[in-house]
Amino acid sequence: MTAVATSPRIRPESTAAKVRNIDWVMLIAVGALVALGMGAVFSATQVDPDGALLSLGKQLGFFGIGMVAMTVVAFVDYREIRNFLGLAAIVTVIVLLAVLSPLGSEIKGTQAWFVFGPVSVQPAEFTKLAVIATLAAIFTGRSGSIEPHRIAGALGVLGGAAVLVLLQGETGSVFVYCAITLGIFFAAGIPARVLLLLVISGIGVISVAFQTGVMPEYARERLTSFVDEEADVRDTGYQQRQSVTTIGSGGLTGKGYLEGPQTQAGFLPEQETDFIFASWGEETGFVGTVTIITLEAVILWRILRNAQLARDGFGTLLCAGVFSMFLFQVFQNVGMNLKIMPITGVPLPFVSYGGSSLLTSLLAIGLVQSVAVHRHRGSPV
Repeated sequence: MTAVATSPRIRPESTAAKVRNIDWVMLIAVGALVALGMGAVFSATQVDPDGALLSLGKQLGFFGIGMVAMTVVAFVDYREIRNFLGLAAIVTVIVLLAVLSPLGSEIKGTQAWFVFGPVSVQPAEFTKLAVIATLAAIFTGRSGSIEPHRIAGALGVLGGAAVLVLLQGETGSVFVYCAITLGIFFAAGIPARVLLLLVISGIGVISVAFQTGVMPEYARERLTSFVDEEADVRDTGYQQRQSVTTIGSGGLTGKGYLEGPQTQAGFLPEQETDFIFASWGEETGFVGTVTIITLEAVILWRILRNAQLARDGFGTLLCAGVFSMFLFQVFQNVGMNLKIMPITGVPLPFVSYGGSSLLTSLLAIGLVQSVAVHRHRGSPV
C-alpha cells in the first residue's frame, strides 16, 4: 500500500507570540500623536469653552471605539478580509448612496454625513479602507505581466468610489483614493510608463471635471485661488493667508498652550480640522510642529517596515495602501497649511478633529498590525 504524502499541519501562533509580534514602536507613536491631537483640538475649540469640552469628549469617544476596533482587526488574520470583500463592496455602495438621500445630512455645503444626535459620521472616510483592501486583493498573486484586466478592475473601483463621493460634493477623499491607487500600483510592480500614463490621464479627467462643472464650485474656487490669488473673488484664499500668519507667529517655541492670539480669538477658520497644524504651530512653535511631523514619519517608517516583512503579497499591498493614504494626507494637510498646496479638506491623521477620520486611521493601523502579528506561520506539528 502506497503512503500518501501530506503537507505538515501548521501550529497556530499563540496569543503570547502574537503580542510579541505587535509593532510597539508604531503603536507608541500613534498614542503620542493622538494625545497631542487631543490637546490641539481642545485648544483650537476654546473660542466656545462648552463646545471645547463637547468636542474633546466626542473625540475621546471615537478614540475609545477606535482602539477596540483596531485591536480586534489586529488579531484577526488579515487574509480573511478577502472572504468578505464582495459584501464590503455592496455595503459601501449602499451607504454612499444612502448619504445622498434624505437619510444623509448636509454640513458646510457637503451632503456627506449621517448625523446621530451630537455625533456625525462621514462614510467617505471609511471608503478609504474598502479601496485599500479591494485593490490589494486585485493585485495579489499577479504574474510578471502588466495584466490589463487587473488595472482596469482597479480603475473601475477607483472610478466608482470617486463618482459616488463627488456626488456628495466632497473632493478631498477622492484625491486620497487616487493616492492609494497609485501607491498600490507602484507596490504591485506596474511599470513606470504605465503609471505616468495613468497620472497624465488623471490630470486630464480633473481638468475636464473642472471645466464642465462636475467638480463642486467651492473646490474650483479653492484651486483657482491657489494658482492665482487675483481670481479669489470670494476670498477663499483668506484661510491660507491666515494659516501662514498664524503658524509664522509661533516662532521657535510658540506663544504657549492656550495662548495663541490668532487661535484663541478664532481668526483662523477651520482651526480644529483643516488648519489644526497652523493652530498647533502658533502655540508650540517650530518645536511643536517638528514633533508632529516626526511622529507621523515614524508611523510611515514602521508601515513600510511591516510591508517589507509581510508574509505574502496581500499583506505587502495592504501596508502599501495604508502608507500611501497617510503619506498623502500628511503632505497635503501640512502643505495647505504652509500654502504650498491647495485647500482640499484632507485631515491630518490622528491630529485633526473628526471622529470618522480618527476611527478610519486607527482601523488602518489595525490592518498593518495584523500583517505584523501574523507574519510568522508557526511551527509544523
